[in-house]
Amino acid sequence: MPPKKQKDDGAQNNAAKITMLDFEAKRLQMRIVEEQMRADRSKTQEMQLQQKYLSMEKEQEGEKEKLFNISTDMNRQYKQMQDELLKDINELNATVKEKDEVIKTKEQQITDYRASYEEKLKKKDQDIAELRKKIDDMSLEFADMLKETLNKMQERIELAQWDNNSDNQVMRNFKEASGFGN
Repeated sequence: MPPKKQKDDGAQNNAAKITMLDFEAKRLQMRIVEEQMRADRSKTQEMQLQQKYLSMEKEQEGEKEKLFNISTDMNRQYKQMQDELLKDINELNATVKEKDEVIKTKEQQITDYRASYEEKLKKKDQDIAELRKKIDDMSLEFADMLKETLNKMQERIELAQWDNNSDNQVMRNFKEASGFGN
């Protein structure tokens, strides 16, 4: 019976092998389940990370767009302010030129008025000098005329042969009154 024993040993061996293989298969199945669960967790984490990455990418795109909009707006404001300042500078330069022209015109008017005033003053001084000369000439002529009149009156008085006392008295009164004393 030894061959049976071999069969029994072989069957036992086979049964042990089957049990062992069955045990190994269950262990491997559990390991597969564990690996599957680990793979599922990894997949879930990967998907979460991918969603987080996409969310961050969207956020980054939003921030880029926001930054671009802010930058564009700041550039627009800068250019607008620069244009306004250039416009103000040009307007002020034009105003300065206008005021300079007004100042030059006023200075020229002042110079003209001064020259005119000085000319008028000279003319008035000349007129005054001429009038003084005329007054002096007329005063001399008048004095000559008075002298002549006085001389003629003296001649007439002498001709009329007036009394010496009355004649001298009249002459003295006339001389005193006219301001031509001896």
